[in-house]
Amino acid sequence: MLNRRHIRLKIMQYLYASEISDFEDTKQHYKNLSDSIHSIHDLYLLYISLLIEIFKKAVNKYKISNESVSGNISDIYSNEKFSKNQFLKQIFSNSRILELISSKGFINWDIDYKFVNLIYDNIIQSDIYSTYLGCEKKSYKIDLKFVQDIFKEIIVTDEKFQSFVEEKNIYWMDDYPLVNTLLLKLFKNLTENSLGELFYFELFSNITDKKYFDELANLSLKNFESNNQLINKYITNWDLDRLAKIDLVIINLAITELINFKEIPIKVSLNEYIEISKDYSTEKSSLFINGILDKIVKDLVNNNSLIKEGRGLRE
Repeated sequence: MLNRRHIRLKIMQYLYASEISDFEDTKQHYKNLSDSIHSIHDLYLLYISLLIEIFKKAVNKYKISNESVSGNISDIYSNEKFSKNQFLKQIFSNSRILELISSKGFINWDIDYKFVNLIYDNIIQSDIYSTYLGCEKKSYKIDLKFVQDIFKEIIVTDEKFQSFVEEKNIYWMDDYPLVNTLLLKLFKNLTENSLGELFYFELFSNITDKKYFDELANLSLKNFESNNQLINKYITNWDLDRLAKIDLVIINLAITELINFKEIPIKVSLNEYIEISKDYSTEKSSLFINGILDKIVKDLVNNNSLIKEGRGLRE
């Protein structure tokens, strides 16, 4: 599910795209925002489809090893354990998962097979695989733990695969850490009878988060000019046109949240946007943004224009 930081990040990108286009075709920008939100689920499914392809390759390798008459097939191929992994077999056999992946049409592993081969080869050459083959015990839990380990230690850390993901969809670059976390959490909590949770999840944790997303997106666009007027009051010997556009958007979005979301403490909003500025702007910019927001918050509080449900300026 989307966390608040990721929601802020998506809306920052939406507002930035609108600003650099002089707010022309805002409907298209909002559609792009909606697409970027739903693309999170697509990335989630891409990982599942990759696991299915890796399993199919393991099954095929084992079949070939059994049919070989030379006797020179390595144990890493001839061992049947990988080809009978209970979790991988379960998702491979689930028609609903396969239909959902097929309906998306965002990946064709027959074309991008080299990435399946890349990950598969990395797996069978790893200590994780050797330990898995050497474990005499058999259980769904052990098989699931193996998949969790190869996902965490091999798949998401592979730079070539990461580049492939980012090139497939422009939205996935920022979604990569979030979706990785979602899947690792799922692997940790999944049981043999809860597979339904695997291939679909609600994008928003609750109605409150969905409302926060809708209102922040709408208000950030609606109040952009009035927020700029406020920002301009606190820029000493400076001009809005000279501000980096991304810095202006971050400050603007922070003001929208500070003023309109009374249930969110001031400190939370400030910290979140300062952290975003560190990732998407420069170190000097984050210090500048922090200073400007501090001045704006103090003035708004003193003028009773910023009233929060909690206590204190930075609480």
